[in-house]
Amino acid sequence: MNAILQFGAGYRTYIIAATLILVVIVEKGLGIDVPGVDVGSDWLTQILAALGLGTLRAGVGSAPK
Repeated sequence: MNAILQFGAGYRTYIIAATLILVVIVEKGLGIDVPGVDVGSDWLTQILAALGLGTLRAGVGSAPK
C-alpha cells in the first residue's frame, strides 16, 4: 500500500490539474462526451482554475521554509 501512495509523491497535484485540462479539451475541443463531466458554456474558467491549481502547488512547493 505504501508503494502505491509513494508513486508520484510530488506530482499528484500536477496530474490532477493536467487531467482537468485534458477533460475540458476533450469535451469542448474535440466534442467527445466524457461520462460524468458537464463542462458547460464557461469552460475557460475551468481551464484557468486547473492552471491556478498547478501554479499554487508550484508556489507552495518552492516557498522557503
